Amino acid sequence: MLRIIQEIEANGKPPALIDPVSVRTGVERAQIETALAVELHGSFGKAARALNMLPKTVNKRVRDLEFQLGCPVFERQRRRLVPTPAGRVFLRHTAEILQDFHQLVGAVRRIADGKAGQIAIGYHGSVANGDLHRLLFAADPAYPDIQHLPVELSHDRLFETLASGRIDLAIVRGNPANFQGLSAPLWTERIILCLPVEHPLASRPLLQWPDLIGETFLVSGYDPSDAIRELLEDRFAPLQVSPPIVIHDISTRGVINMVGAGRGICLCLDSMLGDQYAGTIFHELTGAIGPEYVTSFACWLDDNPNRALKRLLARLHRQYAGATKIESSITYPGGKS
Repeated sequence: MLRIIQEIEANGKPPALIDPVSVRTGVERAQIETALAVELHGSFGKAARALNMLPKTVNKRVRDLEFQLGCPVFERQRRRLVPTPAGRVFLRHTAEILQDFHQLVGAVRRIADGKAGQIAIGYHGSVANGDLHRLLFAADPAYPDIQHLPVELSHDRLFETLASGRIDLAIVRGNPANFQGLSAPLWTERIILCLPVEHPLASRPLLQWPDLIGETFLVSGYDPSDAIRELLEDRFAPLQVSPPIVIHDISTRGVINMVGAGRGICLCLDSMLGDQYAGTIFHELTGAIGPEYVTSFACWLDDNPNRALKRLLARLHRQYAGATKIESSITYPGGKS
């Protein structure tokens, strides 16, 4: 079933169209099913009872099939009908075709009902552990035939890719205030601080914003850098200082490696704690009322035809209902849809 669903959902060059007249054989499915019943039960009478029809109807269908094939399909051996050599080849392959066809019909029905298929999920940032990792890679036990296809994108391409239809769902960190679609809050993650291991503050068990005055903050240009800049300026404004911020056109991992080289410090999320970075140490960062948090949001378009997406959204709603703890002021840049 899963193989057929993958083939149905696979993107790529569509198969060449065929003229059905060119592959017409005159053999009907009812004739094949009847012949398979005769092979199974060994007689016209037993096959007729199994199919709930008259023996003469079974006989006629088999004779019509043999006429279309131009050869006998059965012969009698010891009071039992058995396939001829040609009939054995025909019945073996047609049985496989019917089984595949049965699975195909079932797969299409499950896709149409949203119980099977694929959901392309766009995301940005680390998936080392936590809720995002489980969403992308853990199968839903209730719908094992629904596959989640992760699509990693830069933060500024999530919404335009969603609008193009390449992905069904976008997971963004921070409030997507200007997104022209539907969104719902999911899980929250702590904002943590990454320091060089030899930094004077590295031995402190807990750090607050005033401790970071004068530090240079490194920011990935692949992240929502404007939102991160606004967060930093907002947190340092009561201290009447403007933090030095340097944006680099490298990934967050690259920025953390720069921190390890002593080039500055950076903000991270606790989902990155599963990764190992030489020369760095992570510390919890607290604000005026406790730890700082960022909420991740699911974003989608209301006219998305993917029925499997609707089932996923229902599950996320049940799982994260009431996930509204947003302590940071990060707001995701506006969508381009």
